Amino acid sequence: MKKSSAIILLFSILFCCILSGCADLLRNEDMDKEVAYLIEALNEDDADRIFLSMYPGVVTREEFDESYEAVRQLWQKSDEYTTKMNSINTRKNFNKTGDFLICQAQYYVYTQAQDYTITLTYRSDDNGEGLYQFNLNVGAEPVLISGGFTTAGKNSALQWALLLLSVLSYLFIIVTAVDILRKRPRLFGVWLAAALTFMGFGIQVSSAGLHVGGNVSWFVLSAFKIYSTGSRKFVAALPVGAIVYWCLRKKLLRDNQYKSI
Repeated sequence: MKKSSAIILLFSILFCCILSGCADLLRNEDMDKEVAYLIEALNEDDADRIFLSMYPGVVTREEFDESYEAVRQLWQKSDEYTTKMNSINTRKNFNKTGDFLICQAQYYVYTQAQDYTITLTYRSDDNGEGLYQFNLNVGAEPVLISGGFTTAGKNSALQWALLLLSVLSYLFIIVTAVDILRKRPRLFGVWLAAALTFMGFGIQVSSAGLHVGGNVSWFVLSAFKIYSTGSRKFVAALPVGAIVYWCLRKKLLRDNQYKSI
């Protein structure tokens, strides 16, 4: 595969990941089943079911009942809910004392009654497997209409316009990167990095007040995000590095020709 073709492929993959929302791509089927199982048991107030799913010997029944009482008071039954994985960490250990796998995942759980954050730790080794620990806290990341493809059915005209701007910006960057690799102007590596640079302008409105700012960074998405708390966040970003390259392209290529003579 030619270098330029490989770069196109890498940029395309990155482009798709960014626009689809990388956080929404975070998935683990086994842990998804575990949190669904736990929520179902909480809705049924079935302490026995949860205890039987625990890792063997990790906690006594008395200790479990004591901690479960606090969880039961926090949880409000809701037959309809949605979950969003916030983070996941898997650790494997191979040594003389035995092999084990520990997976910890944090979920935001949105119900009709309340929002929660659930952190699960699952352990598997030669002695068995099961839920090693779980924590339940009231409150979660605010639900939002991101303005991306994941909330397409709820996006406003402004959100679609900003999403289109993002799509065109990243396509422009891909075209620019390919041109830089093919023409190889002087300091082409620097120009390749510059092509990824955005200048962003943002406005955020929340209960704390109005905040306006701007910055220069890589991989920014133009968006208008609407949070369930009532906050609004507007970001408009332009690929200034790629724009500057095309403005100076003729001069750069001309200087490159003189250098090769």
